[in-house]
Amino acid sequence: MSIKTFDSALDFTPANAKASRPGFISNVLTTLAAVGEGITLAGEYKSLTNRGMAPDVAARKVFEKIGK
Repeated sequence: MSIKTFDSALDFTPANAKASRPGFISNVLTTLAAVGEGITLAGEYKSLTNRGMAPDVAARKVFEKIGK
């Protein structure tokens, strides 16, 4: 097998494939942001249920805030 044959076997991959993938740090930051949002929403749910709101209603209110 020559080098030329080996290189041509890799022609199917895009030239910027590595650059288009998010890096490790980006993935960690996204995960930490999601965990932080979950902790915040859990606190809101707990606060609503402690004030006497029914659990199903409190869950609906909290889930409405996801993605906003």
